[in-house]
Amino acid sequence: MGMIRTFAIAVVLLVTVAACGETDETGDEPVDDATTTLPGGDDDGEVTSPSAEPGPYPVADLSVTVTHPDRDDISYRITCLGDTATVEPPTEGVGAETACTTLADQEAADRLVLGVPKGQVCTEQYGGPDEAAITGTLDEQPVDTVIDRTNGCGIDDWDRKLAGVLPPALGVTD
Repeated sequence: MGMIRTFAIAVVLLVTVAACGETDETGDEPVDDATTTLPGGDDDGEVTSPSAEPGPYPVADLSVTVTHPDRDDISYRITCLGDTATVEPPTEGVGAETACTTLADQEAADRLVLGVPKGQVCTEQYGGPDEAAITGTLDEQPVDTVIDRTNGCGIDDWDRKLAGVLPPALGVTD
């Protein structure tokens, strides 16, 4: 009876060890299928990147629409996947690497994810009718915010905090 119990335990251990690691087609190497998925990329609308390769950028998928009453709207998408950065379509004044580096900055990330700080005191200056609507995700946090230039805080957000994410503002037109 003891030999049967020992054999049963050995079989359970063998099955458990075998189930812990998948192998590739050759059966030689473990397969690491850990991925980060963002909306909007492949045939199913998904962007997938190996999460085992961290890089200088956060994981972000943001859609940006910039409006100004005297110009056509500008719409683009910023995708950062740790070690890759893209802006589609290419947009004048917005570089992929600069945008993703800006998104890695905590001050910029907080503004996008948390919104305008409560009780923020702003100067009463007008920087023009430019407005940017930004939606998507940044490090798995939802982003749904508007940046405008109706006061000193909005001008600072546009020109300093999010300078790499937003194109230069057109400002006040005569």
